[in-house]
Amino acid sequence: MNTWWNASSTVSMPRPGLVTIVTAVLLSVPAAATGQDPNLVDQGRYDITIGDRVAGTETFAIRRQGEGFMAVGRIQLEAEGTWLRSAEFGLRTDGAFTPVRFETRSVGGPARTLIVTRNGTRLRITTSSDEGDRMRELLATPHQVLLGPGIAQHYYFVIRRINAAGGLPLDLVAIRPGRGLEHTVRVDSVTTTEITMAGAARPASRYDLDVGGEQHVVWADPADGRILMVEIPDRRWTSVRRPGN
Repeated sequence: MNTWWNASSTVSMPRPGLVTIVTAVLLSVPAAATGQDPNLVDQGRYDITIGDRVAGTETFAIRRQGEGFMAVGRIQLEAEGTWLRSAEFGLRTDGAFTPVRFETRSVGGPARTLIVTRNGTRLRITTSSDEGDRMRELLATPHQVLLGPGIAQHYYFVIRRINAAGGLPLDLVAIRPGRGLEHTVRVDSVTTTEITMAGAARPASRYDLDVGGEQHVVWADPADGRILMVEIPDRRWTSVRRPGN
């Protein structure tokens, strides 16, 4: 079922404050606590570059929640010193890194909330804005991953899925929630290399992915899978982990 319809009078929206509360709690944990809190998987900040311009930051935290994971964060984009967009987001997965719930909402701009919920064999995508609510349903499968627009931390779960397969063929499908679309994810290559960060070389695993015909290049720490850098060449978009995070 892939049909949009107006749902302004029939949909009961979850409380949008959930993302704000969870983000505030997790992002308040000092970065040094990653090694102290057994449930805190990763935490840090990415610097976002679009073209030749530093365009903003992504602050994030990932922690275990029961058998699954909760990843939250905040993206801030700017142009010539003026904030253009700020958004908070949260992603909950099960133990196999399959998305269970995703929520994002704009901050300090036009109100817009997007929520993805898995319910049995269906994924419901609901968008709420000043223009009303719209809903779409997709078939839920165990092969899905979620890639929020411009969110580097979500590649952590993609890489975990690839590594868990141990080199076996994958049938991964990326959900692009902003458009309500799905794209096949193909792993073109995985190589051992180095990446230069803050003038220093460090070992990295490079993953060349094809996401719906678009090249996505991901560099991850070979020891724990933490995402070091993500690049989408066609968009001239790069997100680089800030040193010390």
